[in-house]
Amino acid sequence: MTTAPHDDDLPGPAPAGSTTTVHGQEVQLPGTIAAISEALPEEQRAAFEADLRHIPVRGLQQWLVRRALETVPGAEEEDQATLAKLRAGDLSGVTYADETGGA
Repeated sequence: MTTAPHDDDLPGPAPAGSTTTVHGQEVQLPGTIAAISEALPEEQRAAFEADLRHIPVRGLQQWLVRRALETVPGAEEEDQATLAKLRAGDLSGVTYADETGGA
């Protein structure tokens, strides 16, 4: 049986999570599955661990990012407000990757 490498086993610093902007502030998202779990409210951790076992591999990254965003106060509300604005046809503030040099 093999085990997954731990941060201690990998060269270099521990992996950092992605950054995103919430309410105009850049925030760092948890960078590991364990860090996401630890950052969630205690009452959500068991469900996170149970759900993790049943997420299809092709959707794992998207699911993990979504759950990491849940660790940031206000991120979900901001996302929902942005989606409502876009669904209403308001594209103000939208930036396309080719307008930012691929960022």
